Amino acid sequence: MTFGNYIRKLREEKQLLLREVASQMNIDTALLSKIERGTRMARKEQVEDLAKALNKSESDLLKFWMADKIVNMLKDESNSTEILKKVEEEIKNLTNKNQQL
Repeated sequence: MTFGNYIRKLREEKQLLLREVASQMNIDTALLSKIERGTRMARKEQVEDLAKALNKSESDLLKFWMADKIVNMLKDESNSTEILKKVEEEIKNLTNKNQQL
């Protein structure tokens, strides 16, 4: 499920209109509609605002948002699995270095 689909699902479950959520986020309805349809990527600040407007964990929404960003970056790469493995390895290395400090 994409970030936009997830946001739409949450909004509809709460029986909120696009304009209600957009108003709480201080953005226009058209922008929120584009985010839900996946034609526009939300900014991190907008994800934080969405979490408040939808009464959802910011951490959960950020995970969906970041995963969507990564998928969009790698969707046309033939070796995306290897790239993700390398990224995981690098993150583990960074985490280990930070723990040693």
